[in-house]
Amino acid sequence: MALRSKLDLIAVGNLNIDLIGRIKGLPARDEKLLLEEFARCPGGGAANFAVACSRLGLKSGFIGCVGSDEFGKEILADLERENVDKTHVKIVDAPTGLVFALSTPGGDHFSVAYRGANLFLKPEDIDDDYIKKTKLLHASSVTPEVALAVGSKAEKYGLLASLDLGAELAELKIGKLLEIIELFDICFMNRRTYKKVFRGRPSKRGILKNFPEGLEVLVVTMGARGAMATDGKSVASGPPYKVEVRDSTGAGDAFAAAFDVVWLRGGDLEKAIRYALAGAAIKIQRLGAREGLPTMEELEEFVRTHV
Repeated sequence: MALRSKLDLIAVGNLNIDLIGRIKGLPARDEKLLLEEFARCPGGGAANFAVACSRLGLKSGFIGCVGSDEFGKEILADLERENVDKTHVKIVDAPTGLVFALSTPGGDHFSVAYRGANLFLKPEDIDDDYIKKTKLLHASSVTPEVALAVGSKAEKYGLLASLDLGAELAELKIGKLLEIIELFDICFMNRRTYKKVFRGRPSKRGILKNFPEGLEVLVVTMGARGAMATDGKSVASGPPYKVEVRDSTGAGDAFAAAFDVVWLRGGDLEKAIRYALAGAAIKIQRLGAREGLPTMEELEEFVRTHV
């Protein structure tokens, strides 16, 4: 119990095994191409976020589900190695989630997910006694019901809450989606989700106009155009750091983790965006969602040396 009360953050969401390949380009119909590189490693957006925050010096916990199979055991062992508390990870009678991902040298990224055991995560799994003394709750790619539970309980206990929109939430009608978003303090979305939700491409003028009530910060990632964030009054933006892209799997999770850690420690929008872009830049140079995730010292050194 002492460990639980000292957690800085708890992430809620998916636990997967990632099957990742690098390929020159997408095959045409009935064409077979050979992978240039392949990796099998633990993943899942919320889990990547928890691991990234742990490496950045925060005490992290996790709420989610794995299957009672070898992949599930592999994921639990990895969480333990990364010092992420796994006492609230349920083992269920279902296959562990899988993600098949392909990256190209040009930075394109394609993925197909099988949710599997992740579908067993329910609102009642957000244990009040477990979460109420933490500082930050983060949800990534969760169902609307779980997102509502996370946001509502964060509001109840006065916790900072961040949400990384996934496919499930992006399909909601705008009114229902905004009801969920407004329960959170920080919301991350990529440019495609922004366009779907707000019917336009992200811009400094547009992000201010569309800023949802109740949020502290809205953050939009834009791939080769970098990222921007607003608190409803001002906008901070930055281009991506110029590095060799090896694999972009988990780049958004690395970005969100660095942003939240800086914000949690009292940073401003400009610093949070700069460090978030740096976290993503460090990650995309390695194959696998968690390979190369930096410590805070490594992140600060990267920012200092890449002005």
